[in-house]
Amino acid sequence: MYFKSFPYTYYSLDDASTVQIVTNLATRVTISDEVKSNLGLYDEYDIKDGETPELVADKFYNNPELHWLVLHYNDIIDPRFDWPLDTNNLSKYVAGKYSNPNGIHHYEDANLAIANGNVIINANVSYLQAGNVVTNLSGTGTGYVTSKLTSSNIIVTVTSGGFVTGDIISNVANTTNNSAITLTKTISGTPVTNLDYEDGVNESKRRIKILKSTYIDAIVKDFKKKLGE
Repeated sequence: MYFKSFPYTYYSLDDASTVQIVTNLATRVTISDEVKSNLGLYDEYDIKDGETPELVADKFYNNPELHWLVLHYNDIIDPRFDWPLDTNNLSKYVAGKYSNPNGIHHYEDANLAIANGNVIINANVSYLQAGNVVTNLSGTGTGYVTSKLTSSNIIVTVTSGGFVTGDIISNVANTTNNSAITLTKTISGTPVTNLDYEDGVNESKRRIKILKSTYIDAIVKDFKKKLGE
């Protein structure tokens, strides 16, 4: 239904030697902010795992072809990533985005705000001294040595990313020296893994607005009118 209402345009792939008549997908029709923000016109709904826009439209409007209305009403342009991924696809997305899904994305304080973390790192760190910058060659962690306890233990203030057992660390000023972390212990800050972070982002997309069915006909008519039908 959605694209059937769009106007046509001419398109050429060979500098106008030949042309084709195609649907003009560049056409943009929007629902007014007044309609989308009017509390009396919509209900809120939490998308269930695995539900698609078509399934949601069928659930509330008995018409899966009204999926475009669900998306438009919530300003969702890319249903692949603006819509919550199911558990399986989220795992695939995280695995493709991060070298280590269980690596530390960041640390949070008691108020859940991003903060520096403080950790004890156990590794062969004889080449590191207090004040040296430490980088995670296996992930995205960066920090600096606040104190050196022994040749195999340092306390690091983590300024971005993080460090977990198995990661390879190095002095950012001299990457010829590096070592594998055999153990980490968090002193302050709560570590949030890459998977946990992306899961939180994904969950934040679940609550959407559902236009009450009473107003469907009026919105569809307005949509068609804007497209010149």
